Amino acid sequence: MMRIRRKTAFSLLCGGLSLLAVLFTALYVAQKTGANFFAHSAFDSYTLQAMTWREGRIALSQDYPWLELAIFQGRYYVSFPPVPAIPMWLLSFACGADTPSALLTLLYLLGGAAAAFCLLRRYLPVGQAACFAAFTALGGSLLDLAVSGDGFGGGVWYQAQTLAFFLTMLSMLLMDGKRPLGWAVSLVCVALSVGCRPLNALYVPVLLWMLNLHVRQAGIGRSVLKMLPYIVVPALIAAAYGVYNYVRFGNPLEFGHSFLPEYTQSGDAVLSAQNLWANFKAILRPPQVNEGALTFPIITGFAVYLTNPLFLYGGIRALEKAVRKQADSTDALLVATVLLHAACLLTHRTNGGWQYGTRYLCDALPALVLLFSRGRKPLRLWEALPMSALILFNVFGTIVFHSL
Repeated sequence: MMRIRRKTAFSLLCGGLSLLAVLFTALYVAQKTGANFFAHSAFDSYTLQAMTWREGRIALSQDYPWLELAIFQGRYYVSFPPVPAIPMWLLSFACGADTPSALLTLLYLLGGAAAAFCLLRRYLPVGQAACFAAFTALGGSLLDLAVSGDGFGGGVWYQAQTLAFFLTMLSMLLMDGKRPLGWAVSLVCVALSVGCRPLNALYVPVLLWMLNLHVRQAGIGRSVLKMLPYIVVPALIAAAYGVYNYVRFGNPLEFGHSFLPEYTQSGDAVLSAQNLWANFKAILRPPQVNEGALTFPIITGFAVYLTNPLFLYGGIRALEKAVRKQADSTDALLVATVLLHAACLLTHRTNGGWQYGTRYLCDALPALVLLFSRGRKPLRLWEALPMSALILFNVFGTIVFHSL
C-alpha cells in the first residue's frame, strides 16, 4: 500500500511539474509578446455570440467589420461552430461582455496537456510521460494558439482550436481507459469538439471502433445494441448542431463559413482539392536566417516537421509497430484518419492564413499523442534529444513571429 501511494505521489509530482513548465513558459512568452491573459479580445466573437444568446437572439444586431461574420439574408451571424461560446456565456454572468478571452485559451492548453500526460503515463515511464506532455504543448504551433500577442490572444480562431484540443485529448484519454462511464464521456467530448472544429468528426469512427472493442459481443447486432446507450447523448448533440445550423442558414451541415463575404464575393469554395498541392508545398518551406536573424513565412504555414513535429514522432512509432507486425486495427484506423484529416485541412483556401507554423494541423495532435502512446516503448535517446531543441525553437519562433 505504501509503495502504491509513493508511486501515485510521484506521478502527481511529475504531472504537476509538467504543467508548471507549460504555464511558466506560456507566461514568459506572454511577457515577450505583450499578451494579456485578463484582457478581452476584440476578436472574441464567442462572447459576442453569448451576449446575443442572453438577449434571446441568434443573429447579431449589427455588423462588426473586423470580425469574420457570415451574412445570410441580410443578417449577421458568427461564422464559427457554437460550442466555445458556451463557456463565454457562463463567464458573461460574472464579467458581462468584458470576458478574459485569452485566459480561456491558456486554460484549454493546460487541460489538454494534463489529459495528454494521463494518457502517456499508461505507456511510458512517468517522467518521460511528463516530458512528452510538455513537448506536446510547447514543441510546436499550439503554443501560439494559446499565447498569442498583438491583441489577438483569445481570438475566435484560437478559442476554437485550443478547446477542440482539450476536448479531443480528453476523449482519446477516456476511450483508451477501462471504465464504461469514461467511454460514454469520451463520445460526448468528441461530439463537443466537433462543435469547435467540424473536421474533428473524422475521429468519431475511430472512437466508435475502440468502443466496439471494449463492449464487443458475439454477433454484430448484439455489439451494436451494446453500443447504443453510449451513442444517445452524442447523437443529441449532433442533432442540436443540425437544428442550430438549419435555423441560421437553412442547412444542417452549414456552420457559416460559406457565407463569409470573402467567399460569396470571390465565388471560391472554403475547401477544395485544388488547394491541396500548393498548401502541402507551403507547409514544407524551411525557416531562414538572414543577417543573423531568424525569418520565416507568416502566412499559409511553414516547416511542419519543426512546428508540428508530433507528425514525425507519431508516424515513426506507427511505422515501427507495423514493421514489427504488432500493429492492430486501431493503429491502422488511427493512421488512416490522421492522414485523411491532414489532407482535408490542406484543402482550405487560406491554409490558416496569418499564423506561426502550421496551426490548422494542431487539430490532429490528440490523435498523434494516442498513436505515439500505442507504440508502447519508452523514449529512445534519438527521440528525446530533439525535444528540448524543438521546444526552444518554437518558443523563440513564437516570440519572433509577433515581432515580424
